[in-house]
Amino acid sequence: MFDSQKIDAYFDDKLSDRRRFEYYEPRSFAWRRLIKILLPCVAAGLLGLMVVMPNIKKSVDLTDAVTLPRKNEMEQLHIEQTVFNITDSKNRVNKIVADNVDELESDTAHYKIAHPKGTIPTDNGQINITSEIGYFDQPKNVLKLEDNVKALLDDGTVVRTKVAVYDFNREKGYGDLPVSARGDWGTMHAESFDYNKIKEKLTLKGKHRVETTRGVLTGEKETQIYQAENKTVTIGNAAIMQTGRTLYADKIVAYFSDSSKKELVRAEAYGNVRIITPNEQVKGGEGYYSAQDGKIEMYAVAKDKMQQKALVEVQQKDRTLRARKIVLYISKNGKNELERAEAFRDVKIITPQEIITGGEGYYTVKSGQIELFGTAKNSYLQAGIVEIVQGENVLHARHVKAFLDAKKQIKNAQAFGDVEVITPKGFAWGNRGIYNPEENKVELFDNVRLEQNGNFIVGAHAETDLTTSISRITGNETTAGRISGTFYKKRK
Repeated sequence: MFDSQKIDAYFDDKLSDRRRFEYYEPRSFAWRRLIKILLPCVAAGLLGLMVVMPNIKKSVDLTDAVTLPRKNEMEQLHIEQTVFNITDSKNRVNKIVADNVDELESDTAHYKIAHPKGTIPTDNGQINITSEIGYFDQPKNVLKLEDNVKALLDDGTVVRTKVAVYDFNREKGYGDLPVSARGDWGTMHAESFDYNKIKEKLTLKGKHRVETTRGVLTGEKETQIYQAENKTVTIGNAAIMQTGRTLYADKIVAYFSDSSKKELVRAEAYGNVRIITPNEQVKGGEGYYSAQDGKIEMYAVAKDKMQQKALVEVQQKDRTLRARKIVLYISKNGKNELERAEAFRDVKIITPQEIITGGEGYYTVKSGQIELFGTAKNSYLQAGIVEIVQGENVLHARHVKAFLDAKKQIKNAQAFGDVEVITPKGFAWGNRGIYNPEENKVELFDNVRLEQNGNFIVGAHAETDLTTSISRITGNETTAGRISGTFYKKRK
């Protein structure tokens, strides 16, 4: 340890010549005088630096690491092994630790930081950041990180890139080079990114991909990840790919569970919507998916513009279903199979043998039953008809039930209400009917009437062969087996 009394006595010539000789050589008198002159100057310089340093910045607190300037750096700040604080818009302190800090040019308040490590506070915690090099623009309160940039977010997500910029006043960060991330949301890759701390929103830009155990999300413009809301918004050729099913659209909004698994709860798709499965392909203008009940709602256009004449389309091998609105129910057993379909307004079913149209329809896969109504059940419109067209033969009715075989072909159909059969040779009417595609015949029951060339026959039961267009009519017990008719003589 230094003895201050001995040092003072030495400079005041109070020590004996012998004692002074013990400590120093006789030739030291000249430089002793020089030290006595310079020491107050150095002390004054250090004192001045301590007074000036607090005013170097407004939002940065450089502490406990002042060193003497290096050669040719008398006017530039240099600090080693330091900690400094940066204040954001909410006066929260962002702490940065660095090996050293160098002012790039004197009086510019622009600093180069070696190996910065920092913590950025958020409303729910903090974000930890590290890199090899950093640059701090004090007037703008902006920090730029370069080389091996890493950020650890509140939810455990780790973001890596080569260059990142963070604006403490606006509480926003961004990077224009490729970025990757890994966390509860999965593994993410993008061409660039930006981060809004106030909204807790991470945006992946350019072509990007998010991979999870539940599926893959891709887009070509951007995906906005709202951490607090457990929501993502993907824009530009967006796609969600899950086992056995892919959803495409111009824009997809997805909502996830609060748990760490981030399971998909529901999704909304807008513009050029397509759903592709091994057995179906669905096309529409707007769609909604609920994972809880496996329900998919598809609209031809926006939900509130049902009056337009666009149609949703479901293609299934050699069968097509069209309507303004279609609801699909998907199994939740992991196979993603269609269990039920519902179609509303301007319904049309196209098969290799028939074209069926109606106002509202239902299809249950397990029973193989298709049920069609001429008009929607709760519609205020005048009752419409269901129409089945087979070549030149047509069947009309208010309500039709059709049953499919194992090959998804109609094995028979039941018609109710104002049933009409039209063939090239005539017409037939009845209260109800049965259509048998295998035999290509239609049977009519109750108040049956046949018309051909202006002649009428009335009975209880009729059978029409659609292949030959020949009809046969009979009575029943009520009519004692009798039929009646009116025949007109042909006029010349």
